[in-house]
Amino acid sequence: MCPMNGKLPLRDGRTAYHFQPAKFWQNGPLYHNGLYHFFFQYNPHGPLWDKGKLSWGHSVSGDLVNWSFLGTAIDPTEPFDINGCWSGSATVLPGGRPAFLYTGLDAGGAQVQNVAFAKDPLLRDWEKPRCNPVIPIPYDVTRNNFRDPSTAWVGRDGLWRMIVAGEVAGAGSVLVYRSEDFLRWERNAAPMHSSAVVPVLECPDFFPVAAASEHGLDTSASGAGVKHVLKVSEFDTHQDFYMVGRYDDGEDTFSPEEPDRGDNCRRWRCLDYGQAYATKSFFDARRNRRVQWLWVNEYDTTADDVAKGWAGVQAFPRKVWLDSDGKQLLQWPVDEIETLRTRRVGLQGTEVKAGGLHEIVGIASNQADVEVVFEILNLEEEAESFDPEWLDPHKLCKEKGTAFVRGGVGPFGLIVMSSGDLKEQTAVFFRVFKHQGKYKVFMCTDLTRSSTKEDVYKDAYGGFVDVDIEKDKSISLRTLIDHSMVESFGGGGRACITTRVYPEHAATSNSHLYVFNNGSGRVNVSKLEAWEMAAATVNVADADLAALNAICGAAYRLKSFSKLQTKSNRITLLLDCSAMALAGLTLAVLTITVHLCFVFTSSSPPVCPANAHHFDRTAYHFQPAKNWQNGAAMDSSFRYLDDSNHTATHETYQIQTGLMTIRLLVILSGPVYYNGMYHLFYQYNPHGALWDTGNLSWGHSVSGDLVNWAALDNALDPTAPFDANGCASGSVTILADGLPVIMYSGIDAQRRQVQNIAFPKNPHDPLLREWTKTKYNPVVSVPADVSPDSFRDPTTAWRGRDGAWRFAVSAVSNGVGATLVYRSRDFLRWERNAAPLHASRGDKVMAECPDLFPVTERGQLHGVRHVLKLSMPDTLEDYYMVGVYDDTDDTFTVPPEDLAAGGFDYRRWRRIDHGHLYASKTFFDAIKNRRVLWAWVNESDSEADDVAKGWSGLQSFPRVVWLDESGKQLVQWPVEEIETLRRKRGVLLGGGNEVEAGGLREIGGIAAATQADVEVVFEIASLAGAERLETERLHDPDALCREKGAAVRGGIGPFGLLVMASGDLREHTAVFFRVFRVPHGYTVLMCTDLTRSSTRSGVYKPTHGGFVDIDIEKDKAVSLRTLIDHSIVESYGGGGRICMTARVYPEHVETSRSYLYVFNNASNVVKVSKLDAWELAMASVNVGDDGLISGGSVCDVVEL
Repeated sequence: MCPMNGKLPLRDGRTAYHFQPAKFWQNGPLYHNGLYHFFFQYNPHGPLWDKGKLSWGHSVSGDLVNWSFLGTAIDPTEPFDINGCWSGSATVLPGGRPAFLYTGLDAGGAQVQNVAFAKDPLLRDWEKPRCNPVIPIPYDVTRNNFRDPSTAWVGRDGLWRMIVAGEVAGAGSVLVYRSEDFLRWERNAAPMHSSAVVPVLECPDFFPVAAASEHGLDTSASGAGVKHVLKVSEFDTHQDFYMVGRYDDGEDTFSPEEPDRGDNCRRWRCLDYGQAYATKSFFDARRNRRVQWLWVNEYDTTADDVAKGWAGVQAFPRKVWLDSDGKQLLQWPVDEIETLRTRRVGLQGTEVKAGGLHEIVGIASNQADVEVVFEILNLEEEAESFDPEWLDPHKLCKEKGTAFVRGGVGPFGLIVMSSGDLKEQTAVFFRVFKHQGKYKVFMCTDLTRSSTKEDVYKDAYGGFVDVDIEKDKSISLRTLIDHSMVESFGGGGRACITTRVYPEHAATSNSHLYVFNNGSGRVNVSKLEAWEMAAATVNVADADLAALNAICGAAYRLKSFSKLQTKSNRITLLLDCSAMALAGLTLAVLTITVHLCFVFTSSSPPVCPANAHHFDRTAYHFQPAKNWQNGAAMDSSFRYLDDSNHTATHETYQIQTGLMTIRLLVILSGPVYYNGMYHLFYQYNPHGALWDTGNLSWGHSVSGDLVNWAALDNALDPTAPFDANGCASGSVTILADGLPVIMYSGIDAQRRQVQNIAFPKNPHDPLLREWTKTKYNPVVSVPADVSPDSFRDPTTAWRGRDGAWRFAVSAVSNGVGATLVYRSRDFLRWERNAAPLHASRGDKVMAECPDLFPVTERGQLHGVRHVLKLSMPDTLEDYYMVGVYDDTDDTFTVPPEDLAAGGFDYRRWRRIDHGHLYASKTFFDAIKNRRVLWAWVNESDSEADDVAKGWSGLQSFPRVVWLDESGKQLVQWPVEEIETLRRKRGVLLGGGNEVEAGGLREIGGIAAATQADVEVVFEIASLAGAERLETERLHDPDALCREKGAAVRGGIGPFGLLVMASGDLREHTAVFFRVFRVPHGYTVLMCTDLTRSSTRSGVYKPTHGGFVDIDIEKDKAVSLRTLIDHSIVESYGGGGRICMTARVYPEHVETSRSYLYVFNNASNVVKVSKLDAWELAMASVNVGDDGLISGGSVCDVVEL
């Protein structure tokens, strides 16, 4: 049969959610600019590690769960690594450039240390400088035992340090090297650790831990409240040992907290009592944690490895932190694993009698996550006496290490990967012993019956759990089961045992899961939760997909895909082909059986784009590295607004009116979350900064955090008759089967707008790098009643209760602007609904970029309503209405009161944003259970400016949107990930929190006020001074803001922020409020005044305005949040009930700093009851391939 998870079958013990390559041998990560990178030893030449020369493979992930293979990062090409690129680590240098330190096997067979520098933002290409090796083999170090350089860190003296394992005069040593420039390294006189008892050490790791917190620390952290961990891998025992201690960077010495354990590392604490080896940790700045990886080799035969075509797997990544005792580490699977949980079963208060066996049913137990708490009822009476010789856990395993040796309190625990007849089983259990009035808890994983296969290593592994069982009377166990991998965490992660199992029954029958008790007394299962786990997408090779396609036929027949589970939103696919055909599949066979260790950590800000010197370029908003982005190229008549009469039209693609050049009206094509990655597809012109130079493509960028973005190759280019004149706007839909599909408007050879679809070439690739256009295109041609140049922007599709797919598309039908609905059962054959979803009355202007999505009040699961959003090209505004969608006849109904207020006139609907924002698009972020909105923000300077700077257009920062409690309006707020960029915190200068009438107070402490996040709450003591406003003035807030700008004194207001201000205030942008008294009470006006934003000519400098829907009479306060990012200012008033986006182009930023102020131009005092202001770091956003390399030899200069 074909694979049940869209990958090669999980036979021969292949895991479903642990990291391993598609084939070959692997081992060893880096969090950098929003993505996780994993580099591993890889042999592209043959089935065994010593046939050919080793390279570094490279995979990337957005979530530590799903991984995509990117090829090799480093190959043996130079004299200093010609015989193999071996293990190493990475460090991110100041300025954001990653560097590898790695061991090369040189032409003479010696192990030397080399450096390589990243050349592109996805870290696919690396430069090896000619000055390698940077550390030749020292005279006193054994030439074949000098390897595994660690991640580097910076001491208080500003010098880099790193450690490397070496055999010095027969003693296994951890040597320390220092460097000022990362190229010239000097060895410290004394090693950090040395012992003649253990001659060969490998894979040293050295990192800080917080003494009183679970949070992780950057590798260079030091000072009060910081301890350090020294970890070594011992070659002979194939185990990892560590010690917690104090590090002195003056002498580079390490003083253990438990010196009585001595220099023999075998007496140190054991990191994992099982088969894990060569562990390595990295600091995950995204989640503020330290994450540890562990390599687990195969324990069957070399012949088995050759037969199955791969060897080696990583333990699931673990968070590590220091226990409260200050001496041991706690380990726990990173919480991203919970996204794979599907079906759940549970027990509570279940007693397991002596000799009892209780099966856990209802899940597929060969792919599971089990958490159980055992309550011990008769500890004092039944605990066995402890023999002091058993202090060695290896000896204890020989005596009491099998689950079948009856005891007092225990053995009790889990039996996993068991056959129905129990002939094959793996037991994970506890035994409690009593010694000198105290109790000791022993944990064991017994493999002696794990398989009936010959030549499989089947031992018992165990260690002591440092818990107070006498006090707690209970102990917890968590076990991850993934086919051939069993990882167990006892006592909340105080003891860990990782093992490999190879049961024969798994090839032909189901595995079983039990709770058991082989002690003499009862044990109570006070809580048990077990989840079946979905299969992650892990390094599915293109070659494997091609082989499956060749056998199974067309992989894109939609009916051949079947959803296996949906609860966790994980994607698993079923390809339909015959078992007979698959039986003929011959797999490539390559394997390596040697460990290596690499891990990477970021210890500095992300890289700056190559053209970051341009002062209008943003630091953390999405935009391409160069050229024009985000649009649908249409050669029809459009309307543009920089024209008070809204009548400006032109047959070309741009129009100049007043001071503003408005180019093509553009559309965000497709944001989507898929297999652990955020994807943004956008209109992109690869030919230049102007949209009309060549035909448009679809750009494509990926992110792990919605903040940092890496540009990939174009997803779609105009290559077929149905899109020969451009790939215009569209959307992405994840089908019920888990298959992503693009639906887009193409401009065909006759310049008609038609609707097409494309599927990923490899749906298992989390990066979705290549797309295939179906031969059935166009799937929707231009209808007879629709203008051929006004039929575009298909939405994300949705399914009705009848099971049919729907999508909406904009059109001019019979001379009227309308939003049409199409239905399909197979996503290929579409039929138009008789009635449009919505249509204007006699309005010939086509509303663009429709979006229809469900909403609820935040945190509520009832009262689902729908939002219909439309973009109007004659006003360049986005409008929406909350209403009722009926999937029976596919109609959208506006509430009667809103209909009476002008429901058919889109321009009288609510606005998404009252500023310079257009063509918004939302997507459902399943991983965070939220709806996220993006919108395009065009330039407001001149076309000549765009050409000069080399790029045009950007995206607003992504926003969470939800329904206000009124049920009529949306609330918007920046996604929480922006907080990862917060650095220095600002303060309100001048003392006190009041701003006098006419007052101006600087917000100090922020060096880069061009890159900031400001939250402020203004408190109004009395509304008595509010100016009066007549009702008819409420209809045009923009005009009201122009009339009553920031410089016009008022009653209550204007008060707010001055941003992007020059020192002399000749340039500034004001974001402010005014409170007016109206016949029915009070109203709050919010404005963004750009009239003084720049002294440059040829820049559009309007004033934006809107009313904030809050009860100011009740609250006596109003909040403002403003994101400042060089040329874009995004403001959120009243907790996000009103939003205002503006583009600014101040001249002073080229030569001097910008300032940030709170101001009050009212007649009364305003109180700042809260102010939080942060300087923001620079994100890495679509850095060009030249963004990391500035020319010149790395050996000549490395700027640190």
